[in-house]
Amino acid sequence: MVVGTWSELMEWACRAYLVPETTDDDDSGFRNALEELEDAFWTESLSVAPVETSEAVKSALIKIVSSTDPTSDIGIAGLEGLPERPRRHLDDLFRLAKLLEGRWPQELSKIHSVLSADANDALHTIRVYRSEGNPRLTRWQTELIEKLNQDADHSEERHDEALPQILNEVLGSDFAGEPGSGLRVLQERLFEAVTDKGEVDTSVQWVGTRDFLQEAEVAAGMVQTMLSENPDLEPADIGLLIPDSFEYATALEDACALGGIALSGLPAERWRRDLGREVVFHFLYCRQKPAPAMALAICLSSPLMPWSREEGAVLAQTVMDGDYRLRPLSSTSRDGRFMLDQLRDGDSEPASLAKALPEFVSLLRGGEDLVGHIQQAKAAVEQLNDALEGAASVDWAGLRRTVSPRFITSGESPDFNLEGVTVWRESQEGWRTVKRLIVLGFAQGHYPSTLASDPVFSADDLGSIREQTGLAVSSPSEELEDRRLRFKRQLGAVAESVTFLVPRRDARGERQSPSESLVFMHQLFTGPDSADERVVELDSADDRAQVRHLALAAPASPQSPRTLHAEDLNFDRDLLALRTDKEGQLKPESPSSLETLMVSRLAWLLRRLEAEPLLWAPESADVALLGTLAHKVFEDMFRPGEVLPDSSEIPGRVETLLDDAIRRLAPFLRSSQWQVERRHFTAETIKAAQAWRDVLARLSAEVLASEAWLQGTWSGIPIHGQTDLLLGLPGDRLLVVDYKRSKSTSRRPRMEKGYDCQANLYRAMLESGGPKDDTDETLLSRIRSAARTGIVYYMLNDQVSLSDSVLLESGAVPGWQTLENDVASRAMALIQQRLGEVSAGEARLNREGDAEFFEKQAGIKPYALENSPLIDLFTVAGEAEEAQ
Repeated sequence: MVVGTWSELMEWACRAYLVPETTDDDDSGFRNALEELEDAFWTESLSVAPVETSEAVKSALIKIVSSTDPTSDIGIAGLEGLPERPRRHLDDLFRLAKLLEGRWPQELSKIHSVLSADANDALHTIRVYRSEGNPRLTRWQTELIEKLNQDADHSEERHDEALPQILNEVLGSDFAGEPGSGLRVLQERLFEAVTDKGEVDTSVQWVGTRDFLQEAEVAAGMVQTMLSENPDLEPADIGLLIPDSFEYATALEDACALGGIALSGLPAERWRRDLGREVVFHFLYCRQKPAPAMALAICLSSPLMPWSREEGAVLAQTVMDGDYRLRPLSSTSRDGRFMLDQLRDGDSEPASLAKALPEFVSLLRGGEDLVGHIQQAKAAVEQLNDALEGAASVDWAGLRRTVSPRFITSGESPDFNLEGVTVWRESQEGWRTVKRLIVLGFAQGHYPSTLASDPVFSADDLGSIREQTGLAVSSPSEELEDRRLRFKRQLGAVAESVTFLVPRRDARGERQSPSESLVFMHQLFTGPDSADERVVELDSADDRAQVRHLALAAPASPQSPRTLHAEDLNFDRDLLALRTDKEGQLKPESPSSLETLMVSRLAWLLRRLEAEPLLWAPESADVALLGTLAHKVFEDMFRPGEVLPDSSEIPGRVETLLDDAIRRLAPFLRSSQWQVERRHFTAETIKAAQAWRDVLARLSAEVLASEAWLQGTWSGIPIHGQTDLLLGLPGDRLLVVDYKRSKSTSRRPRMEKGYDCQANLYRAMLESGGPKDDTDETLLSRIRSAARTGIVYYMLNDQVSLSDSVLLESGAVPGWQTLENDVASRAMALIQQRLGEVSAGEARLNREGDAEFFEKQAGIKPYALENSPLIDLFTVAGEAEEAQ
């Protein structure tokens, strides 16, 4: 004998009548049918919200079809008497039903399969006992129960006369509460007209809690208190009624486990990520070029990939750092390299995608624990190939809808035992009587649970359909009444007391109201004017003293949080020596790392230790990326040994070079949604390139090197860096060029104040060393014979050249601005001081005034302070040291 729900009955019936199991609804076939019907009431909505529209139409179809005769063709009389809206909706649903040709949604398909099955083929028969009218059944459900019982009669299965009587007693109208008690008032008169009022006594209480987590803890404490106060009370005598939500089940399970409380009937089903469909879903994004970086990273880090999770994390982070080449690691296996090829390639035709999908899924791995997920992936690929068969083009959006990831159930069943505390669910009947009940989640939308809105049929539509066609479709008022009656039956199975826990905030921390049933309860009793006043709050000491069975922690002195001490660091070792080569020599510092050191020693140290946060975010055309793209265009436009391009040639060359750079460095910018930004950026780059070409021509400059690596020493440490451009001018003069994709108004202040260091460090490299590539004798000769080396920043956004060198030719160069002061003296002195500190093991923390000092007095935007949240967390109070 099994006591269960309708879904459990269907599982037993399908197994008994050998109905094949289905792993999932075939949504693709149903959606195809929706799209095939023209001028249906859902046509416009389907194009805007396909998933939501499909679910709404499916629900309406099930409601209507399940109220018809399952043994005859779909179709009813009386449609002409209906108002236009429900008549059209019914007509479209009947057209859809005929188009489906019996390929019903899973809920109907299972019933139809059992109804069509021969009793002689069944493994065994099933007799169903139920209380008349409880629950309310559709016509299809009623026909199924009648078939099961007829088959049981024919098999001469014994009919147990006692079972119907027991069932009626459990679900009957008898109340267990003490007559005259507050509990009995609720059991008898809840949701009914108020004639006279009762008194609230110790059998009823309403307790306000913070949220569902505190509810679980309070409930577990109450159970412990009840058991300790009354030795004759068994755990099974206490009931816990919870909403049908994953959060409540897990919170209650955790709280009771910590308290050593055994439970009986707690929903054990858990939801897991559908890793199989998830990886196929994102693989589709990868094959639709340009592929989003997030989709590539998700695939690369999936546990189903043919490499370790550590390798996947490295590959994914490489993509998120802007490298889309998907180069294999040294440890990547043969299958892993094939997988990278699959992610690197793209499709524009259905045939190539249909070929790639099985190859992709055949490379998935994961071990025994993930076999089920790989099966899900294979099933998803089969669905996609079915959709691709005969397709003229790739409907990427439609394919992704077909395999949208969803949570999958763990398939576990609740543990029903005799000894544990009784757990009921809001949507199910109380399965055994209890003496005391604690109701969790007594908030808006529960007890009874809120009816979902029906976008297809209104209450008036359903009333007209029942009246004109005779279809026994249930109305919203009937469904609400069913839920109210079930809640009353749950309360009716309680003998002594009930406690309602009212969470004041939902799982997101937002305020919520008590259950609407509190108003109906309030009307039954004398006392406060408002229903909310009946709720005693745990946050109030006076209210807390009124709560019965509340477990309270022993009084203790409050402990303040641990004080965070921000003090300068001293490691008693040379921090520069954290990076050395194989010979133990210091690795060179770059101009950017020395500027970071100047702004924040902690930021410099975190980068050196590779302890900066690794962030994932969707691609964006930020300043750094656009600067990288512009640099690449200028590098390829102005190359050593080549004649300057004509100004009229530059627009075409910029477009070609920029498209190549975007393809390699920022493929997402090739997608249509970035078209406006790409066009604007191209125009800006063309303007900057034409202006720079004129500067080079007026200076009679020769491009000696582009993106050349220089090396040298400064202040006793090795330095290196990649200069954007090295120019030779008449008279054995050199000019170090640094492109900046910003305006001169952002660079000039730091140069005027003497806090610019980058180009000056390149000059130091030329003077103390030279190019790392020492094979170009001509370049080496020009550098050694240079009479003077100047620096210039070319600001791409306003086409201004900022230099510390006075050139005879610069007077004829539009936008050339010369700063006659030492643009780097203060920066170099500050960096030198910092180098002395870190070489002695000191890493002084930033002061609160540093940001203001660098912005206002040094003219620098201190981006290094934003490199890690640790920098702000460990900032010391006080002014900047340099300002003191």
